[in-house]
Parts: sequence; C-alpha cells; structure tokens
Amino acid sequence: MDLNRISGRITGFTGSVRLCVQIGFFFFQFSYNFDLSGGRSCCWRRDHRAMDLAELWAIFGPGFSGAVFGTGWWFWVDAVVCSSTQVPFLHYLPGIFASLGALMFNCVRKEDIDYSPYDEGEWRLKLWLFIAYVVAFVSLAASVGLLIQDSVVKTGPSTWTGVAGVFQCVFVLISGLMYWTSHSE
Repeated sequence: MDLNRISGRITGFTGSVRLCVQIGFFFFQFSYNFDLSGGRSCCWRRDHRAMDLAELWAIFGPGFSGAVFGTGWWFWVDAVVCSSTQVPFLHYLPGIFASLGALMFNCVRKEDIDYSPYDEGEWRLKLWLFIAYVVAFVSLAASVGLLIQDSVVKTGPSTWTGVAGVFQCVFVLISGLMYWTSHSE
C-alpha cells in the first residue's frame, strides 16, 4: 500500500464529510429561516411542548437529504479518482439520470396529488411522477448492469467502480425521497 495514496483518500474523505456537513447546514438554515407557515421554526413551541416528529423531520430532513446526496456522489468520485483505467462516459450516466429522476419527482408537491380512485385527478401530474420513477429505477438497473459487466470483464474498470455506481444511485434516490417527504410547501 502506498502511504501517499492512503493519506490522500483520508484527506479526500474528511473533505467530503466537511462538504456534506456544509450542504446539510445550508439546507437546515434554509428550512429554519424560511418556514412557510408564517413563523420561525424552533425546537420548542410557545407552550414549551416538544416538537413532534413531523416538525423535526421538516427541519432536519433537507439537511440529511443533502448529506446523503453528497455521500452518494462522493462514492462515485472516489471510484473514478482511484480507478487504474479511464472510466468510460457510459459509467457516468446512471448517476446523472438518478439525479435527474430525483429532481423530477421533487418538482411535484405532495399536496397536488389526488389519491381518489373515483376522480380523474391530475393525470399529467401522475404521469410525470411515473416517468420520474421509471427514470430513477432504470438508472439503478443500469448501474447494477454495469457492476456485473465490470466484474466479468477484466480489461475495463475495477469492480469497485461498479459498486460505487450502485451506491451512488441508491444514495441519490434515497436522498431525493428524503427531501420529497421532508420539505414543506
């Protein structure tokens, strides 16, 4: 093991953790300062009762979501930087499309979805969500396919590149769902 490579990975990891914490702090500060219900968010109500879990999730959820998103991309950047061969652009596409899918389903407000089975509702909105989830899960399937290809073919990127691609897609999609359930509008 090369000591410079190990120390570089540790330095890269601490820098990534610092970036994830800063992204999380930004989202926490945004959700704290711009509460859309009219008042400032705080840890105690006026009558000094503890906040319920939904209010805490609304405050801290976007920060956790940003940290999970940064962690997913950190796995991918680590795999690309530490790869002994050049990673083809095809391997970048599942993570890019997973991020696009997370962005697509975060464009929909939860309040706009009509769950009535008898009413026609907003079919365009439901179609948009369906397409967003298809994009998200196809990107996950593509990353698993690239992992299998990387483990079978010895001339391409290492297996760690495939594993990191799967981790990236999973973490990005989880962060998108975390943000969708936590942001309030």
